[in-house]
Amino acid sequence: MRYAFVSDIHGNLPAWNTVLADLAVHRVDRIVCLGDTVGYGPQPAECLRSVHAHVHQMVLGNHDAVVGGRMDAGTFNDRARRMIAWTQTRLGDNARDLFAKLPLVLRGPGFRCTHGEFSDPAVFRYVFEPEDAAASFRAAPEPLLFCGHTHRPGVFLTGESGRIYRIDPQDFELEEGKRYLVNVGSVGASRDGDPRASYVLYDEERRGVYFHRVPFDVSAFRSAVAVASGLDPELVPFLRSAAARGTAATVREETDFAPSDAARVEGGATEADVTRALRRSNARLRTAAVLAAAGCAAALALAAFAYESLRSHAVSYPPRDADPVPVHFRGGHDGNLLPAFEPAPSGPFSCAPYRVDLEDSRLQSATVRDWRPVLVSESGSKTLRLAAPVVECEPGSKLEAMARVRFSEDFRGAFELCATLVREDGTAKTLFRKSFNPGPAIGMAEGELPTAIQTLPPGEGWSLARGTTDPLPRDGAIGVRIELVGSFAGSVEVGAVSARRK
Repeated sequence: MRYAFVSDIHGNLPAWNTVLADLAVHRVDRIVCLGDTVGYGPQPAECLRSVHAHVHQMVLGNHDAVVGGRMDAGTFNDRARRMIAWTQTRLGDNARDLFAKLPLVLRGPGFRCTHGEFSDPAVFRYVFEPEDAAASFRAAPEPLLFCGHTHRPGVFLTGESGRIYRIDPQDFELEEGKRYLVNVGSVGASRDGDPRASYVLYDEERRGVYFHRVPFDVSAFRSAVAVASGLDPELVPFLRSAAARGTAATVREETDFAPSDAARVEGGATEADVTRALRRSNARLRTAAVLAAAGCAAALALAAFAYESLRSHAVSYPPRDADPVPVHFRGGHDGNLLPAFEPAPSGPFSCAPYRVDLEDSRLQSATVRDWRPVLVSESGSKTLRLAAPVVECEPGSKLEAMARVRFSEDFRGAFELCATLVREDGTAKTLFRKSFNPGPAIGMAEGELPTAIQTLPPGEGWSLARGTTDPLPRDGAIGVRIELVGSFAGSVEVGAVSARRK
């Protein structure tokens, strides 16, 4: 089982959509949200609707608790209280009902989750330093603990000596006799000097924990703040944060919440089991939509579907991966290892050996325009992917990838060129994610580009993305898959994709 742990999305829809696209690349089995879906950002209803549709379980955060009427806002400073009050105007009774029922703690096989510190989850204390982590290790016996709340990813480690160490974010595998408290960071409002969205994967079989940082469209976030009715931009902490400026805040510098034993969460469930809670949650989702801004009837109807129901409408064309591009294949005259598009002109859509994945075929489709695939979506929260065959690579080599796409005028969302390392054990790791930009390739003459890319000049509306991997590792790597991945509303025409060994 592969779990994804996300936290502190805080109404930042561009960041959440980018994380969803990244999770699709890694094909996780369960998504767990560690609280504070709303509270700081300009799109609380949209974020809550999407999180509710995609995650398998949620715990309560301190912002969620205030919105749900389970905690007094007096523990927040004035600016944060005003932001929460604005957020409450954007959410209806169903959202408050959801927050009123969320548990404070989730238990899984060998791990436990909460929003903040574990000794008294109803108070939401922070875990900044080793001495803060000590109470959690005493209160929770599991070897692996996951939390958020501080917006600063990292690991607290303890062993037989009992001494606790804080370690910067890094991948690791669980060792016997050691215990770990993992802060997964923040999707939507980082405070560690890195503005990218942060989340963590846990591979139960490999007993491995993996940190992921993904860039999101900060300009889209700023635009959402600017158009949000009645929202004062000065109330949005990410816009004035040290992370947005690319610097790290001092410990506790940007917190606006003061935990107090006198201000505790009231009502709702205290603990839940990940598996049992999932079944109860899905049964509830099948019968009622539980979130949306007041008056959004169409959004409420969409949110009513269970996650399994959504999964049942996932479609892939073709249904299986093509054979890998062998390591001895050197490509065409320009070194391009990937074939040109030749979608079937009639019958069911196919662009083999490429594969198109639609998360929800009711809202998404793939069509053909001049032999090129066109990806169409009516939902900005559902993921689409076009994946090339895996390119086998020798250890230590690099792979350069490029793609040109053309966006519709009504396009809204995220769409990126991704390179993913595929390992022999079936796991994957993102090597890079690149945004599409109009104009020529930076640092390259047009004549240096692969022929398939050259035939689509940027003057006709084509945007280019280009990236090169670091030298590939020598332990268990099969090759690299080049993918175009995104969550958006509108359409994207994929003109050409290329990959060349460097």
